[in-house]
Amino acid sequence: MTDYDDSDARFMRAKDRRATRQSLRHKPLHDAEPPPNDDGFAASVAVTKAERAWMRQHLGPFHDRDLVDDVLQRIKAGKEATVYACSGGPATGVAVIAAKLYRSRSLRGERNVGQYQQGRVVLDADGRAIGSRAWRLQKAIAQKSRVGRKAAQSSWLMHEYRALTAMSERGGDVPLPIEHGEFALLMEFIGDGVEAAPTLSQVALTRSEARPLFERVLFNLELLLSLGWVHGDLSAHNILYHRGRVVLIDFPQVVAARGNPGARTFFERDVERIAQYFSRAGLPFDARRWIDQQWAKHAEAEAEP
Repeated sequence: MTDYDDSDARFMRAKDRRATRQSLRHKPLHDAEPPPNDDGFAASVAVTKAERAWMRQHLGPFHDRDLVDDVLQRIKAGKEATVYACSGGPATGVAVIAAKLYRSRSLRGERNVGQYQQGRVVLDADGRAIGSRAWRLQKAIAQKSRVGRKAAQSSWLMHEYRALTAMSERGGDVPLPIEHGEFALLMEFIGDGVEAAPTLSQVALTRSEARPLFERVLFNLELLLSLGWVHGDLSAHNILYHRGRVVLIDFPQVVAARGNPGARTFFERDVERIAQYFSRAGLPFDARRWIDQQWAKHAEAEAEP
């Protein structure tokens, strides 16, 4: 199996979402280097040989199922995964979709990944909880063997897929998840053509523009908490701004509000980061009071979905 770890690489309502999908148009790339003529799938994007092999291995099955036609452009590269803009295959009915392709060693640093995972069930590649009877796999995960690391990675991805699904089903402002694989997640593309929407950190808002967006971010934080989860790593850097709306992204590390002793600390950090960003637009906000209210209302009201 090709092992890609390239260091150079890094809901709106249903009616509105459908309208956005219908408005998407294929936009040709002009600055991508031409790939080898015999490359076949994933021919349009200019990447390293190792990245292309990893891409074809884990996005290729989506191509075979008519979900992805081509990989057009690298949108964002991080330590855990790379996000690509892809032309949607006939089975999707949309022009452009996003593919988040995890690296083979994409879990956050070993020193802090456990802080997120405490109290979370381990999910298999189909999103089913691995019970305590699967002791061999549990032991492999604890020992961080090759099999264990693969299982942990699969669980990491599936927690993101499940969080996106639960949020989108309840009207949350997140990309609509489409499908998943062992190392890849397909979802709604947020942007115009193949140009991804900017993050809030890249946008300067007036007070009148900021107020409804701030309220919507708080709505999403409360919704997620009501589902038993805390984002755990939210900031203006992983909230997209598109056509006057916000879209929260990056959910693999979601923290179990009930089972993780550090969950409230993560929640406080998420809220305070967001409050700090919107304070630049002159919006007053009592973060401590809001945190206390939401935690009392939701933190122990729902079990992990």
